[in-house]
Amino acid sequence: MHHSRSLALTRRTRRTSERGLTIVELMIVVVVIGILATIASVSVKKYVASAKASEAGHIITQIKAAQETYQDETFTYLNITTGLSAKSDFYPNNPSPGQYKMNFAGEGSGKDKWPLLGLHIDAPVLFVYACVAAGGDVKPTALGDDIKVDNWPTAPLGKPWYVVKARADLDGDGVNTVFASGSFAGEMFSTD
Repeated sequence: MHHSRSLALTRRTRRTSERGLTIVELMIVVVVIGILATIASVSVKKYVASAKASEAGHIITQIKAAQETYQDETFTYLNITTGLSAKSDFYPNNPSPGQYKMNFAGEGSGKDKWPLLGLHIDAPVLFVYACVAAGGDVKPTALGDDIKVDNWPTAPLGKPWYVVKARADLDGDGVNTVFASGSFAGEMFSTD
């Protein structure tokens, strides 16, 4: 008798395992996969945006170092572009910064002055850049409406200065990601 119970249990177990997944079990699997895919997608988008934004920080740091070297040699900072707000103030002349990369060369504001800094930007860039400078008797240029910085100087500093700004629409939503810094600022400001 003991032997027949075990045979019946084996047959019942075999039938249960051969029937497959029920529709409810299948729906649960699909929902779990969907949740995991959503989490992964959001994480990847954040990682990609962060990687894209790191370009601006790296190049602004290079521009600041080049400005300091230029100032050591000439006792003044190099005024490169015409401003920090208008589309025509930025270099290179990328019609859709953030949507595709361009070489740091060609047309754009200050195209003849950028090489004087001795920058070596070999890889194509997503952001466009502007850099203005003046003597100590002029107040630093305002950053524009696309970035707000508390305590931005509103009066002449009494010493030469420069301001560098980068911007790009990284996600195509019409809103620029903006970075800015200056000779008088030990930090980099951003909209993110």
